[in-house]
Amino acid sequence: MSIVIVTGVPGVGKSTVMNAAKDFGYNIVNFGTTMFEEAQKEGVSKRDDLRKLPVDVQKRLQRQAGEKIGQMDNVIVDTHASILTPSGYLPGLPEWTVKAIMPNTIVLVEALPDEIENRRSKDTSRARDSDDIGLHQRINREYAIAAAFMTGATVGFVPNNDNKIDVAVEEFKKILEKLILFAELILSQM
Repeated sequence: MSIVIVTGVPGVGKSTVMNAAKDFGYNIVNFGTTMFEEAQKEGVSKRDDLRKLPVDVQKRLQRQAGEKIGQMDNVIVDTHASILTPSGYLPGLPEWTVKAIMPNTIVLVEALPDEIENRRSKDTSRARDSDDIGLHQRINREYAIAAAFMTGATVGFVPNNDNKIDVAVEEFKKILEKLILFAELILSQM
């Protein structure tokens, strides 16, 4: 069983890079969608209402979503290592979530802040908040390392620089290939 968490700041091109996972038999699971599915069982009808729920309910739903994902096999979890809120950065991988998922590896997709800012400015389909992209990427690294410390996961980095998506996809594929080889090695020793 292999679970890979992929994170990156909004506009870095995470979704494009993750699509390479399909070549290896992985399914892509969006953490927020899974959390909303759990909330729907309790009568929540709009995804945007999740953030309006009491914090203890949100934490419980995070745990439930993490437990559901943790039972899956060969998945890429699309999520955020941190979320910029008006009061600071909120961990996207809090202890109760990451321990329920128990990922094999956490991959951060990154690019130069100017490249990300340029991509964001061209994407009129999204309403993005302005932030310090370099700081946000550093915060993501720290949160990813903390999550890896709690679970024993490895941490990998995929640079997704302008006009080099093919390089980013190849780097991500290398990470997945190594996970598959490691899993096969473990199975052969059993």
